[in-house]
Amino acid sequence: MSLLVNNISKKYGSQLAVSPLSFQIQAGEVVGFLGPNGAGKSTTLKMLAGYLLPDQGTISIQGVSSAKDPISYKKKIGYLPETNALYEDLYVKEYFSFLAQVHKIENKNDRIKVLIQQTGLGDMQHKKMGELSKGYKQRVGIAAAIIHQPALILLDEPTSGLDPNQLIEIRALIKSLSANAMILFSTHILQEVTAICSRVMIMHQSSLVADKPIEQLLQSSNTTIIVSFEEDISIYINDEFWKKESMQLQDKHTLVVNSRNVSETKKSIMNFALAKGLNIQALHTQEASLEEIFKLLTH
Repeated sequence: MSLLVNNISKKYGSQLAVSPLSFQIQAGEVVGFLGPNGAGKSTTLKMLAGYLLPDQGTISIQGVSSAKDPISYKKKIGYLPETNALYEDLYVKEYFSFLAQVHKIENKNDRIKVLIQQTGLGDMQHKKMGELSKGYKQRVGIAAAIIHQPALILLDEPTSGLDPNQLIEIRALIKSLSANAMILFSTHILQEVTAICSRVMIMHQSSLVADKPIEQLLQSSNTTIIVSFEEDISIYINDEFWKKESMQLQDKHTLVVNSRNVSETKKSIMNFALAKGLNIQALHTQEASLEEIFKLLTH
C-alpha cells in the first residue's frame, strides 16, 4: 500500500504554487508536512485530496489514479481540513450515521461503535457537536475522516488550539491510526512533528527542500560543540588550529565549534589541548533542533 506522487505541479494564472514535486508514502508512515505560509502546502494537500487536479504529473494510491478514476481514488482518502466544519446541531452519533450512509458502509452500527471507541467519544456520542470542546470536535473531525477506513489520511493542523492534555490524547490517536493507514500530517507546530512523525517533508517557495527521516535530518545539520578551558585560550587565536575548524570564542575560556564530524572535531580539540598544555573543564554537544533546521531551509 503506497501513495505515489510523480512530478505534479500547479499554477494559479502566472503564479507557480507548486513546482514539479515527487514523493512516496508507505503504509504505516506518519509524515510531517512543513513549510512557511505560501510555500505550497495547502495546494499540495488539495491535489492529494482530489479537490484540485495538478497541471501536470500523476497521483495514485494503490495504483488508482486521481485523474483517471477520481471516485475510486477519493474513496481511499480521509481528510481533516484546517477548518473542521461540523453540523453543530447534529448529535455526534447521528452525524456518524449520516456519514456511514454517504460512504455506503455495510454494518454501519458496528462500524460506528468501533469508531466511537477508537476516538474516545463514548461519553460525547449523545451530545450535539456545538456543545463539544475544541479537543472533542477535533476527535469528531478525525473520526469523520477515518469512518470509511481510508488508505491515506490527510490531517491539516489537527492539534491547533488544543490544551496539553488534549494534545497528548490526539497524538496517541494519530499514532494508533498509522497501524492501518498512511498519514500525512501538516502543522506549524514543530514539536508535534518530533512527537508524532517518523519522517518530515519541508516545502519552501513551491518546492520540496527536504524529505528525510527526522533522525537523518537532524544528523545532517551541524552539531555545536562547546568546550571550557581553565586557561585563557584567546592568546592562541592566530594558531593554525583555528583555521581547520569553524570556531568562535564565546569568552576567553570557552570555545564554540560548529561541526559536521563530531568525532574528528573532538579529536582535534583534544590534540590542541595536549599540544598547548591546556586543561579542559567541560565539553558538551548540542544537536540542531528541528526548529533551527526549518529556519535554515526556509529562511
